[in-house]
Amino acid sequence: MPARSQHSRGRHRIARGTLGGALALGLAASLAACAPGADSGSGGAADTLAAGDPNAPEVTDVSLTGIKGPGTIPLQLAADEFGSEYGLTIEPYFVDNSGVAVTSVISGDAAAANTSYFGVIDAIKQGLDLVVIAEGWASSPGTSSLEALESSGITSLADLEGKTVNVISLSSSHAIKLRDAMLKQDLDPDAVNWVELPYGEVAAALEQGTVDASSAVGPTLAAVRGLGSVSVFDYGADDYEGMAESGWVASRQFAEKNPNTIAAIQCAIFDAQGALVDDRAYFEEQFSAFLGAPAEVAAKEVMLEYQTSNRLDEIQRNADVYFSSGRLTEEYDLAAHVLPAPESC
Repeated sequence: MPARSQHSRGRHRIARGTLGGALALGLAASLAACAPGADSGSGGAADTLAAGDPNAPEVTDVSLTGIKGPGTIPLQLAADEFGSEYGLTIEPYFVDNSGVAVTSVISGDAAAANTSYFGVIDAIKQGLDLVVIAEGWASSPGTSSLEALESSGITSLADLEGKTVNVISLSSSHAIKLRDAMLKQDLDPDAVNWVELPYGEVAAALEQGTVDASSAVGPTLAAVRGLGSVSVFDYGADDYEGMAESGWVASRQFAEKNPNTIAAIQCAIFDAQGALVDDRAYFEEQFSAFLGAPAEVAAKEVMLEYQTSNRLDEIQRNADVYFSSGRLTEEYDLAAHVLPAPESC
């Protein structure tokens, strides 16, 4: 596949919902901090929603959001290259963590958001009706890890107790996997001082000693390894390899009202993700352009396992890991909240 050059297009957001920005941020904080309660959401997506027609979107100007990193390269590509194939004008914008991404959908600021599945489970169980519309990427070795400088004395999960550890969100896949892995080793994750910092602040925080260890991906991972960091834990290896790492979510209300727009978003995202998988050179070009990384960094980057379909079993693994991490009080059927992908992309 020949490399596609990026180009700009007009940008418009979907109409904002009744929740204001401040309320959405407050709700994001509560989703990150609160343990799940009783399941007050409605039935699963598969029971009430069917795939729409991606070639006849009801709403053509939409905003999509997520954390800026390797995982949202497809978001930019969907805006620049693939959305127009389905009649969409996509405005991408970026947030600091998964909690804000989820509440951007709830507030109506975004038609869909890329986020980890754990905050989505929390939101649904608290009565905030979300549906998973597309899988983002799968956990794979070498793409994300917990890093620490040698001076910290941290070389394994057993060294984390009593330390300050950064995860981009307390409801992120990194945070939950760390909890789960520590519990499997009979360690106490509640003895860790968890903090939330965006990736752009990670290298400085490690160097200054503000945090003892931090999650890192993409250029951030390259930057901290340039400081001489060591990998403490690989989020995509061993028990977690192949597990669905992120997903694109929308509100059920928007999906019910605009099934064709959702289908067009699904197709644009899956097409963008597939284009990266199909062409390593194209991936490196887009990685450098999107993240401002030098070509040599892009050449060394382990590409995420972007997905082009919804793998229900691997999406469900998130609920299973959440339960085993102790943050979910009962087993949960997340797969029932996954919207089928169109067959006509």
